[in-house]
Amino acid sequence: MSCPFCGSVVGKTDVCPNCGALKEGVPKSGWRPDPTARHEGRYFVAGRPTSRVRDGKKETTDPDGGRLLPAYLDVPPPSKSSIRSTWLATGIATMVLVMAAAVVWGLLLPRDKPVSTEHDFLAALKDAGFFEGFNSDANALAHAKKVCRELGDGGPQQGLPADKLAVDAFCPEFSDGFRVLETATATGSFVLIETSKPFFSSIEASDGKCHGVRGYSDVGSGTQVMVKNGKGEILATTTLGEGHGDEVNCRFSFSFPITEGQDRYVVSIGRRGEFSYNFEQLRRGGIEIHLGE
Repeated sequence: MSCPFCGSVVGKTDVCPNCGALKEGVPKSGWRPDPTARHEGRYFVAGRPTSRVRDGKKETTDPDGGRLLPAYLDVPPPSKSSIRSTWLATGIATMVLVMAAAVVWGLLLPRDKPVSTEHDFLAALKDAGFFEGFNSDANALAHAKKVCRELGDGGPQQGLPADKLAVDAFCPEFSDGFRVLETATATGSFVLIETSKPFFSSIEASDGKCHGVRGYSDVGSGTQVMVKNGKGEILATTTLGEGHGDEVNCRFSFSFPITEGQDRYVVSIGRRGEFSYNFEQLRRGGIEIHLGE
């Protein structure tokens, strides 16, 4: 058959040899042959290739190769605790199989109990490196069921990669058309500009470092930066970094994580007003907010 994305012949393989797209009906998460041929295997999440690769038993990351594939998804590398847990689970499973083989001669082999949906979801969440965003198994399951409940109530069919795993596990009727939202780190600068005479300057500087005084005394390293959406809900908080400059121009840097999907992102610096941006403006980074011009 032909790949529906690039037209190449797929044949009997699960993965298009040209663009890495999966055949219809193939499980959406797990290890697959690396379409780039740079490694033996590459891990897929919700049908999207990631940076996780392996050669034999050795796992590493290859973001450069992943970016060559369509719908590439960058995921954090598995933690050491996750690897230890995987080996421990493998060892326990092996012991159970050996014990079962010792008694099967005199007993009828019972039908294996199906693995629960909850267990499958938690395993996929941990294997993909998304479990660190939750405090416990119960917290992760509660979040997953909340995602499905909101979709059932008519909520937007979009969310984070962890939400997509939840949808695939607990409400697969919403899987088709579910959009995984992009995340990014927004960066910017807050700049104090003094236009009055030097001896009235509201910027104090020494050895290239600076901060606000007098009328700007509320602006300095540690001043709160808050990001809200159009509804006024807080999306992220951070603080200004150390100021650099002189008594005329003092620049403070800041950064914060963002996820697309909001109507707007309203950034406020202390009590110095609010500034509205869209996701694309913040994703590009380098925004500047001036005070004193």
